[in-house]
Amino acid sequence: MPLIYAEDDNTKTATITVSGHITREDYDKALAPMQAFIDKHGTVNFIEVIESFTGFDPSIIWPGLKFDIANIKHIRRVAVVSDIGWISPLTKAAGYFISTKLRMFDLAELEEARDWVKSSA
Repeated sequence: MPLIYAEDDNTKTATITVSGHITREDYDKALAPMQAFIDKHGTVNFIEVIESFTGFDPSIIWPGLKFDIANIKHIRRVAVVSDIGWISPLTKAAGYFISTKLRMFDLAELEEARDWVKSSA
């Protein structure tokens, strides 16, 4: 499965793991639970683990933007965890445009990423 979504109510943290190509169906399956998680907790954190990424269906762009615009104020921290070289500069650039705290971690630093996200509580 290219997109795995998991939640931790205790830390108000959702984890999204990406492996491969993301289809609209993959995205839609994760969208409702993500929105419900935000609605339940008010303010949340995300950990995005990108193991591999071979692209996404273009039909995800518009619903993704709408979700981000509606919810960015409810997301306190995002830890992006990946060894893919171009992900880090993209993450840093995005961090300049939003109030959400973003931080990049290597895959070997997943536990450190979890600790960083939890430290916001």
